[in-house]
This record gives sequence, C-alpha cells and structure tokens, in this order.
Amino acid sequence: MDTKMMQKMMLEGMRTFIRGSLDAMDSLQEQMIKMWKMVLEQSESLQKEGEKAFNDWLETLRKSREEFRRNMDEGLRKLEEVIGSG
Repeated sequence: MDTKMMQKMMLEGMRTFIRGSLDAMDSLQEQMIKMWKMVLEQSESLQKEGEKAFNDWLETLRKSREEFRRNMDEGLRKLEEVIGSG
C-alpha cells in the first residue's frame, strides 16, 4: 500500500471519527436542552428569571457548534488537498 493511499485512509478515518463524535455531542446537548426546558416549565420562578438567559445560551451554543463543525470540515478539506497534492 502506498503512502498516499494510507494517508487518505487515515484522513477518512479521522473524518468519520470526528463526525461521529460531533453527532454524539449534538445528541447529548439536545437531551440536556430538553431537560432544562422541562425544569423551566415546571418551576414558575425559574421560568420568569431564567428563560431569556437560557434562550441566549442555547443560541450561543448552537452557533458555536455550527462554527466548530464548519472549521473542522474546512481543516479536513485543506488537509485532504495537501495530501492530494503531495
């Protein structure tokens, strides 16, 4: 097996691992969001005080996840270009 083929296989393995990890993280965060929404719905005093902060936090979390995923995809694409041109 030549070096270039091995590098491509390693890159594809990295991509698969990273995507799987990010998908698992997304799933965990979605479960956490459901739990916090349930807590807020059941506690009127927390709901009044915390709903805006919670929604702001969720939006920041969503944007950060999307940005991280885009950056990882871009980094892997650039690594793939370097391997392909080498």
